[in-house]
Amino acid sequence: MARRKPFSSKLVKKDNEDLLTRDLNDFVRSALLELSEDRGPDSISPIDTGFFASSWTASTQRPRPDQPRENHPPWSTIEPSMQGEPADGYVVSPRFINDIKFNFKIFSKVYIGNRSEYAARALASPRSKVAKYSGTLQPLVNAIFTDKAKIAIGSKLFKGGQGGIGPFADPSREFVDYTNL
Repeated sequence: MARRKPFSSKLVKKDNEDLLTRDLNDFVRSALLELSEDRGPDSISPIDTGFFASSWTASTQRPRPDQPRENHPPWSTIEPSMQGEPADGYVVSPRFINDIKFNFKIFSKVYIGNRSEYAARALASPRSKVAKYSGTLQPLVNAIFTDKAKIAIGSKLFKGGQGGIGPFADPSREFVDYTNL
């Protein structure tokens, strides 16, 4: 008869951390796929040539908008419509998702960002639903995380000195305000 190992709370903690880590990585992958999905007029990312929608990535460092469309076929050959409609021959194909290792740890910050050089303009487009999407992630969190984790979205900047203490009392500094999901 096999001997049973004595109960160890360390094993429970490790199992929970492993589960949350797996769920976090599933969440990041799912969010990237939703941001890169072509849903026609209901797409989250605005689509002209499809380059912006194809340029979402995730990292433990803020992704830099350093990728010009003109350097990346097939988007370099697609003439933008600039009419609020997808251009003829547009292509939406996530460029970075297969290069991401998805080994994010539960206690680290994970940034989801866009690498297209014109990301700021695309996010400000009236067709962009990215800001609204970041406020509606609760159903995705509920679907993926089997155990509730505290997840917050960096949703807006605020100036220090507005009743804060310590470094938050400095009115010359800006901080990120997080919305809990």
